[in-house]
Amino acid sequence: MTTAPQRFDNEDPALQRCFHPVCRSTDVAEGSLHAITLCGQAWVIGRLDGAVFAMIDRCPHRSSPLSAGCIVDGAVQCAYHGYRFATDGRCTAIPALGAEAALPPKARVRVAHSVVERYGLVWLAPDEPVVGIVDVPEWDDPAFVVAPLPDQYWNAGAAQMVDNFLDLAHFPFTHTATFGDPDDVEVPAYSVERDGLGFTCDYYHSTKVLADSMGAEQFSVAERRSTWWYVAPFAIRLRIHYVVDDVVLTILFFHQPVDATTTKLYCFDLRNDIADGRTTVEDSIAFQVAVATEDKTLLERIADKSIPLDLQAEVHTRADRITVEMRRVLADLVAGASGARA
Repeated sequence: MTTAPQRFDNEDPALQRCFHPVCRSTDVAEGSLHAITLCGQAWVIGRLDGAVFAMIDRCPHRSSPLSAGCIVDGAVQCAYHGYRFATDGRCTAIPALGAEAALPPKARVRVAHSVVERYGLVWLAPDEPVVGIVDVPEWDDPAFVVAPLPDQYWNAGAAQMVDNFLDLAHFPFTHTATFGDPDDVEVPAYSVERDGLGFTCDYYHSTKVLADSMGAEQFSVAERRSTWWYVAPFAIRLRIHYVVDDVVLTILFFHQPVDATTTKLYCFDLRNDIADGRTTVEDSIAFQVAVATEDKTLLERIADKSIPLDLQAEVHTRADRITVEMRRVLADLVAGASGARA
């Protein structure tokens, strides 16, 4: 009997030991609650005294969503029977039992191991994380202006989307209406440098110049240098240097695995040509949305929203070295998480 190759999707247990973006910081006002779904599980995010916290969005009494409640006296109060829970998950009050009653030990809520804010987002790690959040030096560099794209929901797996955003061979075929150079089809040799549960990749290729990238019938091409930083499970920092115009565009791709078939994408452009007036935030966003739409249209037509981690299950060539390495990283993440559970 042969064993089916292991597949990785948005609800893989290994994702419990990773940081994930789950909402924008502005979604969680002081003293408020915000419902999100991560890896098929409902969580509630709150803010108290400026700090964010997260707990499972389910009261242990009668399963009411805690996000339907409110914060009262520094605790999350369930809307159904008024149970209150401190931000560490302890039950602090059950009104029906009176103020002096002993509270049952089972009356507590699972809380996230780690919740932090970075890049204007709230990041949640359900269990102790085995890998950190990608570094973005441009975020605090005054030469760069941040252009946040609108939130997007894709009918695709987060690993599929990362695979696509790392892929080097699809530009001249998928992105014909934006930046893809139809004549730049060969992928020359390139290197991938592994670093723990992540890697970097440096790649030189040609694309349409930015001024000709939105549907122009006549266009010029120019060399650009693209450098990817990937951190498991689903974070990418892509720095693109258009050599001729000395434009540096850094794109951040952050993915929230919502459920088995849905991923929320948080994408940011960081550019050095906005502050000096060579382009605008609005034009940058419009261009990036057009590029993402080309990818999204194709990925959503793929029926299976998982990817195999068995490298024998798909065809790979030397052009796929970067996405093969992503599969190896995810396989190591899964193996490490399985070992920790054992």
